[in-house]
Amino acid sequence: MMADVLVPTLDRLKQAYAVTSTATQVTPLLESPALAREAGAARVFVKPESLQWAGSFKVRGAYWRLKRLSPDEARKGVVAYSSGNFAQGLAAAGQALGIPVTIVMPIDAPAAKRDATAGYGARVVLTDHGERAREEVAAAKAREIAETEQLILLHPFDDPEIVAGMQQADLLGPGDLVRL
Repeated sequence: MMADVLVPTLDRLKQAYAVTSTATQVTPLLESPALAREAGAARVFVKPESLQWAGSFKVRGAYWRLKRLSPDEARKGVVAYSSGNFAQGLAAAGQALGIPVTIVMPIDAPAAKRDATAGYGARVVLTDHGERAREEVAAAKAREIAETEQLILLHPFDDPEIVAGMQQADLLGPGDLVRL
């Protein structure tokens, strides 16, 4: 039996974009003739979200999700597990909104990602996964912290609000695609 999959509605995507667009960088669409040739397409565009202020599009979803917290949840703070981009995005969004963030990261996550996450003010908790899967160990530790410290547990990608917030561009209508 499969679990229900929650997909954000178009209205929710529009709401999220209205909020996240006020707090994130506008990143350009860059045309890539080489990718167009490889794909057999007339034109291909890429969006360099590495130019985003937290280094990836993940800050968009993190910011929107934090804006969805109740005042009491925001006061308590959140915990999540990630070895990189979501960690940095959530830490940066938490710093911007004044919400305490705890990130559980595998001990072998890149030092630059750990340092950047801590640099945005997040508490970083490292896990040693040994032979076990990194995500499995980090997720278990995040659940433990959420329970013992009464923090809101956020999933780095399996959360409809985070997904809704991760839009990377203005919402385009069918006519806009023709003009590309």
